[in-house]
Amino acid sequence: MDFKDLRCPVCGVPFDDGDDIVVCPECGTPHHRICYERIGKCANEQHHNDSYSFNNSEETSFSICPSCGAKNPKSAIFCSSCSRPMTDNADDFDNRQSQNNQQPFGGAQQQGMPPFGFPGFNPGNMYQAVGMNPEEEIADGVKAQDCEKYVKNNAFYYLPVFRNIKKFGRSRFNFSAALFNGGWFLYRKMYLYGAIFTALMAAAFFAEAFFSNIFITTYEGLIKSMGSRANIFTILDYAYNNLSASEFWMFLITPIASFMRIVIMAVSGIVGNRLYYRQCSKKIPEIKSKHPSNSAEALEKQGGTNNIAAIVLLVCYIAYNIISMLLYR
Repeated sequence: MDFKDLRCPVCGVPFDDGDDIVVCPECGTPHHRICYERIGKCANEQHHNDSYSFNNSEETSFSICPSCGAKNPKSAIFCSSCSRPMTDNADDFDNRQSQNNQQPFGGAQQQGMPPFGFPGFNPGNMYQAVGMNPEEEIADGVKAQDCEKYVKNNAFYYLPVFRNIKKFGRSRFNFSAALFNGGWFLYRKMYLYGAIFTALMAAAFFAEAFFSNIFITTYEGLIKSMGSRANIFTILDYAYNNLSASEFWMFLITPIASFMRIVIMAVSGIVGNRLYYRQCSKKIPEIKSKHPSNSAEALEKQGGTNNIAAIVLLVCYIAYNIISMLLYR
């Protein structure tokens, strides 16, 4: 029998070609083998005394993602393929959340809100909401439930992103990484990348601040000399032809540093999720191999976030800006 697109009654994930499926010999209900073995019985066992028989027509309901057209469980809030909301209607979105909150799905601990927040969302329904199985592999030797424990905060956001990286090689722009760059990497315990991005951003900040007075003074002088002919191209041409080499490059350092800060932010946002996926793919198997008897506890302890590092960097950033305003105003 073809069970494709029908949903497993345990995890809610649609069956796909090649899935290992177990069919209850008494009522005919299909399950993922791993789901059947996890609960140790048919999900509809309580109905066996009522002569219950699995009916395909009762289980074929699914939702089509309005963004990418992928099939999802009827109860899904977000698409399992593109991770976007399954509806553009706010009332319908709230109704789906309310329905899922009445049917808790185990496996996830409190994760915190995903970026930009979804009021009323119950993280206990995370796997069902995004159409994932806790046993699904999102990297070699890394299951979704392992990654959830290691990521902790905002696992709701990162699990679908990591799955898309594994399956399709596609990521998404991380606005938190772009806005906080080095601080975000330190917050996510990627200390090497955090140090690199922090150093690059600090160099750009100091260069911009140190040469800002030279830039302003030179720019005002060029404007006075050129009058109405002044625009960005004529100013650069005039500066190149009338300033010494050292004066010309000191004049350019501040705008170049400002541009580099924008580039660093953009690069952080583009590569942030991929670098975090790489870290999770590497660290999780290492932790599990070192702590086979209590791997879940070890993942939660060694994963998560480093709030102290992020706060220290933020304080340094604020202090730097205050000092810069006092020295270079």
